[in-house]
Amino acid sequence: MEIDKEIRRRAQLKKLCEIIRGKPISDWAWIDWEALAGACYAKGKRRRDRIYTPEQAQMLLCLGHLRKHFPTRLVTYRSLREYWQANIYKIEEALDKACNDEPITKPEFVELIPLLQVKKCCDEIMGRSLSRETWSNWKQHIGIPKNSKGVESGKAALLVYMACWRQDHWTTEFPSMKQLLWMMGEATRLGMTIDTFSSGKMQHQWEMQGCKGEELPRYLAAHGYRISVFTLYKWGEGTFSKKKHYSVSELGEWKRRASKCRKYAA
Repeated sequence: MEIDKEIRRRAQLKKLCEIIRGKPISDWAWIDWEALAGACYAKGKRRRDRIYTPEQAQMLLCLGHLRKHFPTRLVTYRSLREYWQANIYKIEEALDKACNDEPITKPEFVELIPLLQVKKCCDEIMGRSLSRETWSNWKQHIGIPKNSKGVESGKAALLVYMACWRQDHWTTEFPSMKQLLWMMGEATRLGMTIDTFSSGKMQHQWEMQGCKGEELPRYLAAHGYRISVFTLYKWGEGTFSKKKHYSVSELGEWKRRASKCRKYAA
């Protein structure tokens, strides 16, 4: 994005960052922000008269988004630059703008999933009850406020995916939120819900040995197709059974059928 020279002035840019963050920024804090954005060197002008380069201005605005959504995250010049280059802040900026432009009555239609329900699902995946400290760390990792009681479906699915990932990688540190989203993939994010979770080991077993009919909705959900059992009965025309074991080739046929029907529906 192009930033006008007037906007790149220190006072104007600081004001914009305060608007993005939603909180005032002290002069001492702004000096730290300048250091994180690589704009802390002397330029022959008084600090209040400084004009930043376009890249520095973009990184400072990006830092405003980062501090708004992840106020407690440790930020370095490298992590800020990676966050800026990944263009995640542009998505957050668009979402923030959409939320601010919508009428006041809109939030009452937003359905939040209770975090207790999400935790129960994660406990089932892990085969044990997650401790309070572990659950708090998981929420903090993807930017869920500590005292939240509910969460939107996207972050609920991400928590479920984290449980699936942890089941397959017991001792490895969690990847960043950006990497988790990338690993989930677009199709998996669309198909994964609280009721259709699956881990990498389960998917590998299905691909090698097939699965029972009762697991077929979860198999299809892992590939991005949210298909109910009722729909499977309808497609099978009396041949579908929850107790039947479907081979790998039969699973491929179900997946092709789901892909074809979804394409027609679109």
